Amino acid sequence: MGSGRIPGASKVTRLMNRKSKTRSHARQQRGPLWLIAGGLVVLALAGGLLWASRNTTDQTDRPISRLTTRDFHSLAFSLSEPETIYFGHHNGLLVSRDGGHAWQSTTLDNVDAMALALPPANPQVMYAAGHEVFFKSTDAGQTWQSVITNLPGLDIHGFVADPANAEIVFAHVVGFGLWRSEDGGVTWTQLSPMPPATFNLVIGETTQTVYATAGEAGLLHSVDGGGNWSRLSSLPGMGAIAVTFDPARRRLYATTLGDQAGLYISADGGASWTELSLKSTLLAVAISPHDPNRVIVVSDRGEVYASRDGGMSWGND
Repeated sequence: MGSGRIPGASKVTRLMNRKSKTRSHARQQRGPLWLIAGGLVVLALAGGLLWASRNTTDQTDRPISRLTTRDFHSLAFSLSEPETIYFGHHNGLLVSRDGGHAWQSTTLDNVDAMALALPPANPQVMYAAGHEVFFKSTDAGQTWQSVITNLPGLDIHGFVADPANAEIVFAHVVGFGLWRSEDGGVTWTQLSPMPPATFNLVIGETTQTVYATAGEAGLLHSVDGGGNWSRLSSLPGMGAIAVTFDPARRRLYATTLGDQAGLYISADGGASWTELSLKSTLLAVAISPHDPNRVIVVSDRGEVYASRDGGMSWGND
């Protein structure tokens, strides 16, 4: 999150570096057998599983920029500046001040920003988590502090903050399951072993509704705050990699893998899906808190696509 190919692939792309594979493998061997088996999906993506890359976008869809980092993981809009967007990768956090056209380094450099969380309840709070990384900012990203926790490990793949309470956060720790904190990430309680791998976490329609992407295992759903999980089998494709929720319109966005790779939207909690025009392997997606029609994604080639009509068209930004 080992090496394999998805049938029918026209091109393969290595998603993550080999270093993360070694760390994940060491942690997985301490877990129960079913979690070890599921964790192979984590290792596969983190250590070099070759996903099929789909690039059959409409000819009118075009990227607004291209990132040159070695990997592509997380996107988030600023809560206070509509044109500011953050991008996280294994070697730090980048920022764009012009809607995703140009990108610069930030003060959070040379650390893994695999997951980002900017809780609407407090625009000054930001979280960044990844392989052996858990940082928090209380001044909107100007400075960052490493948080000392009681977690059994810090190989964090999935992370999300409660939109209504910036101090309530959830983390999927590789080999140790899903955990919850109510004090900004200092003390944690385990919620569940968590089905296999977890790449993205998002809180949905209520604070008890949580979605998680698990690679080839698909899109997972919990209605009890992360205690129990089921798979949403209605999502097309050969797995799920990124997910986000639009609270203004109560819509769920998810990106898929394989021959049906692309961006999909659901207005009924994942029961049914509509395929959007962008047909590519997309590794991160974000919705603007200022305008729910504004969507930004990044592909497995680092292409940044932007939409101002809810994903109906791309590249007119």
